[in-house]
Amino acid sequence: MPANDLSPDRRRYVRHAVHTPAFASFDGVTGGMILDLSEQGLSMQTAAPLPPNRRSQIQVSLADPATYVETTGYIAWADALGRAGVRFSDLPREARRRLREWLTLNDSAPSWKAPKVSVGVSATSHSVPGGNGQGRSAITLETEVGTLGDMHGSPLSTTAQYEFKGLGTDLSSALRLIAERARSLTRGTGAAIALSHNGLMICRASVGANAPPFGAQLQVDSGISGECVRSARSQRCDDAENDPRVNVAACQLLKIRSILAAPIKYERDVVGLVEVFSTESFAFDEGDVAVVERLAQTVLLAVSNFTMAERHS
Repeated sequence: MPANDLSPDRRRYVRHAVHTPAFASFDGVTGGMILDLSEQGLSMQTAAPLPPNRRSQIQVSLADPATYVETTGYIAWADALGRAGVRFSDLPREARRRLREWLTLNDSAPSWKAPKVSVGVSATSHSVPGGNGQGRSAITLETEVGTLGDMHGSPLSTTAQYEFKGLGTDLSSALRLIAERARSLTRGTGAAIALSHNGLMICRASVGANAPPFGAQLQVDSGISGECVRSARSQRCDDAENDPRVNVAACQLLKIRSILAAPIKYERDVVGLVEVFSTESFAFDEGDVAVVERLAQTVLLAVSNFTMAERHS
C-alpha cells in the first residue's frame, strides 16, 4: 500500500472489518465489494484497477440492518489487483450518524445473521439437474424479521453488477451471476457454486473453461472441497502441483494451478461451496479469500429470494 492519507498513523477513525455483504459504487457505474469501513473511508475490491486520485460521488450499500449512504470522496490509492482505498471528503451529518450506528451494530454481531436453514428434502425448494427427477434441493430458508427482508426496500446501488435486488427470483441466473462476480473480482479463470442435495454437493453454477460442469458432483470426501466442508473454513491452494490436499491429475486435466474455496454455511452447517480457479499459480491472496467469503453469503440471499417467491406464487 502506498504511503498516503490513509496510512494507519494518519487515520482518525478505526477501520472496521465488514461482516455482511457490503458494496460501494461510483456515480452508479463502477464499484466493488467493501472489505473494511470507517467514518473516514473504506477499502474495497473491484473487478478492474481504478485510477488513483479520482474524485466522484460514492454510494455505499450495507446490509443487516439495511443502510444506504451517499457522499463524495476520492480514490486515495489503488493497485493492479483491483484493491482501492477511498477517502470520504464530504460525509453529511445525517449520513455519518447512520454510518456510525451501522458500524456499532456490525461490531457487536460479527457473524452474519442468515435466514433459518434446513438441510434435507423439501417440497418448496428447487430441483437439481442430474437427480432422479423426484428429489428436491437440500436447502430451504425462512427469512426472519430484521434480516434479509429489510434489504428489499433499501435504495441499493443502481449498478446491476453489485445490486442484491438484481439477483431476482431466478435461482439459476442468480447463482451464475454470483459465480461470475467471484471469478471477475478475484481475477480467476473459472468459478463454481455447489449446493447440498441429498447428502451430495452438486454444482449449480459454473463459469469459465476450467470449472466443474453444471450438475456435476463435487467430491467432498477429499481434496480442497472436502477440507472446506470438514473445517467449515475457507481454503486456498497456491500451487496445485505441490499441494497434498488436491487431486493433481484432475487439476492438470482442467489446467488449474490455484484454488479458492469458501463454505456457504449457517451456524455449524455447511450447505454449499463457492470455488474459484486460476490457471496461474499463486493467483489469489487473503483479500480474495475475503471477497469469496462475502459472496458465499449472498448465495443464501439468492436462495431466500427464490424460496419466498415460490411461496407467494
